[in-house]
Amino acid sequence: MYRLVFLAILGFGVSGCSLFDLNVNENPNNPSSAAPNLLLTNSQIGLMTNLANNEGDLESFMGLMGTQAISRYDLNNNSYTGFWDGMYSGCLKDLEGLIAATQESPHYLGIAQTLKAIGYASMVDMWGDVPFSEASKGDAVDKIINPKFDKDVEIYTACLDLVDAAIANFAKGSPVKVDGDLIYNGNIARWTSAAKTVKLKLLMTARKGIPNSGDAIKALIAGGGLIASEAEDMIFRYSKDPTSVRHPWYTGAYTGGEFDYTYICHEFMVESLIEEDPRWPFQFRRQTEVILDSNDPTQFNSQPCSGGQPCIYGYVVNNANIIKRLYTDKGLAYGDTEKKFLAGIFGRDRGDGDGIPADGGFRTIPGVYPCGGYYDVAKPGTPAANAAQGAGIFPFLTGVNTSYYLLEAMLELGAPGDPRAEFEKAIRNHIARVVNFGMANDAANAVRPSADAITKYVNLWLDRYDAASSNTAKLNVALKQLWYSSYGNGF
Repeated sequence: MYRLVFLAILGFGVSGCSLFDLNVNENPNNPSSAAPNLLLTNSQIGLMTNLANNEGDLESFMGLMGTQAISRYDLNNNSYTGFWDGMYSGCLKDLEGLIAATQESPHYLGIAQTLKAIGYASMVDMWGDVPFSEASKGDAVDKIINPKFDKDVEIYTACLDLVDAAIANFAKGSPVKVDGDLIYNGNIARWTSAAKTVKLKLLMTARKGIPNSGDAIKALIAGGGLIASEAEDMIFRYSKDPTSVRHPWYTGAYTGGEFDYTYICHEFMVESLIEEDPRWPFQFRRQTEVILDSNDPTQFNSQPCSGGQPCIYGYVVNNANIIKRLYTDKGLAYGDTEKKFLAGIFGRDRGDGDGIPADGGFRTIPGVYPCGGYYDVAKPGTPAANAAQGAGIFPFLTGVNTSYYLLEAMLELGAPGDPRAEFEKAIRNHIARVVNFGMANDAANAVRPSADAITKYVNLWLDRYDAASSNTAKLNVALKQLWYSSYGNGF
């Protein structure tokens, strides 16, 4: 009887607290669904930081950066495991969730479609065939844990369809205002310009492999609405907060780990210096003016190209050819001040296979643009840890890129317009973006270049353009300048 009474009381007591519905297997910190604004923020951080964290490798392939392995294409099957996993298990998975959750919210949906196209097209640019149609289905009802690799042209075609769908969605009214947008703060007009420019980027990249791409490119250009102004640029902005997401270059060069940053290629730094590029002190920061003694083996082994292989630039301060081009040919003196300046130009020749010595305090590091570091000053030195602002940017797609797409379309496809004027516009606009960013982020040190200095540099390149004898040669001149202007975005 006692047992029966006890069980009865227990039954009455637990009936109101659902003893058998405790949800003990549900983790509130790992929900099965999330609000669109949270998914959007997370997917933007994941996509842009994944791309930015790996764009330095692409700059190494391009000869802007110089590492021991990457610039020599010394890769293995684990070289991009982190990037691959981060894309598929992180941002691309979040974007699929955002697409599924926003079918009735066209503006959210359009942003997700644009970002998905960017993510997959960027991976195709790196690797060619990748999983696409069966990707992100590892937790679906019908699981696919070994997705097939789709053909690159099929993925690009699907990405173009995604962007078209995004543009159509942006043109619709939406019952929900976009929140959590770190790129354009919910400005759908700017997202529309971005989507159109992403489409132009994809068409220009793959124009020789996509049927009728020329007509599509001309129609897109004629329709207008592409990214043009600095306010429309598709840029991911990093935080000033040391505990938040920082620019990867800033993390490597300005947080006290002097050996964490790679090398900048000598060709980029030296040729920019010889040509008197007004962006130079904004893009590079010297750390030293100490001249290493080549007769001291311990110091010689820290010099660039000390392993014996032939180099074009090597240890710049000892390179007579560079001294001639930089000073003697211009009728300038070369004394102690100039020697100390050149001692700070310390990077790598492309393909230099030497080991990495203890030279972290000598290397030229990124300046204020684009990572939020410091402008180059007369008295160089290793920056104090986390003393710079650190509010760097990843300039994924800008009006400068638009100008080069237009210029190429004019020269190669016969699109209407003045390619020379577009070339001048591209150079001036990139200089303005670099200078404006530098002046805003290192106001204590940065010095705005004069209009005459900018015009002198622009005219140097316009003269080269004018001297080129064919459209192909003119395009080569323009794209060499684009090479200089791609610092900060190897994609």
